[in-house]
Amino acid sequence: MIFLSSTVAVFGVQAAAVGAAWILRRREAALRRQLPFIVSLAVGVLLATALLHLLPEAVATLGNGTRTWALLGGSMLALFALERIFFAITGSHAEPEIEPSHEHHHHGGGHSTRPMSLVMASMLHSFVDGAAVGVAFLAGTRIGWITALAIALHEIPHRMGDFAVLVHLKLSPARALRLAALAGVPSFLGLAAVLYAGTMRTQNIALLLPVSAGSFLYIATANLLPELQEECRWSRVVLQILCLVAGVALVMLAGGFAQS
Repeated sequence: MIFLSSTVAVFGVQAAAVGAAWILRRREAALRRQLPFIVSLAVGVLLATALLHLLPEAVATLGNGTRTWALLGGSMLALFALERIFFAITGSHAEPEIEPSHEHHHHGGGHSTRPMSLVMASMLHSFVDGAAVGVAFLAGTRIGWITALAIALHEIPHRMGDFAVLVHLKLSPARALRLAALAGVPSFLGLAAVLYAGTMRTQNIALLLPVSAGSFLYIATANLLPELQEECRWSRVVLQILCLVAGVALVMLAGGFAQS
């Protein structure tokens, strides 16, 4: 049952992400205007999932000790180091940005983004996402679906960014869409690895709960929140804040937080 549910969840995440890229191809201007609100909603969902579900589950399973918090902090530091090392080697960010306008500019620096470097970064990211879904489903079906929702809301702008950058790098929209879909395949490998490990050692899976929480906190605070800080129009700022709060509320309602 866990295998089926988690596989459906990962498939749904990837289908939503690729579907968003396909829609971007047809309604680019409209989606660019709405993207900050999608990102705000994703931030709220990611933070709430980490702080209200994954972390409490980790503390309940592993205890409120040094090991739990070391894994949480260590995962955030590890993701930062991995992203910086990958960028130093390839010149590609793991979190591509969609430019706010149709004009694209090359920024000075020693690297230029290459299509396969971008796809490799996204594949690594997808592997981690799939593993996070697997960890959550092994902890409980309810947490699994909430985690899948959080990852889907994050993957939609992420995959749209992949598609936009690939098209900017002179790939045809059809090929860019195929590569964006290919980037999601490793999520199934991450899921399979975690589910296999779960059948061998349950305690090992419990250790991954604070790691998943740390990855969610890092993605929300280091990758997504900075993208929202350049908006200066009051109406859109208020909408961003409301979307973030809505993301938190959505997780609370879906997880029955008020009853716990």
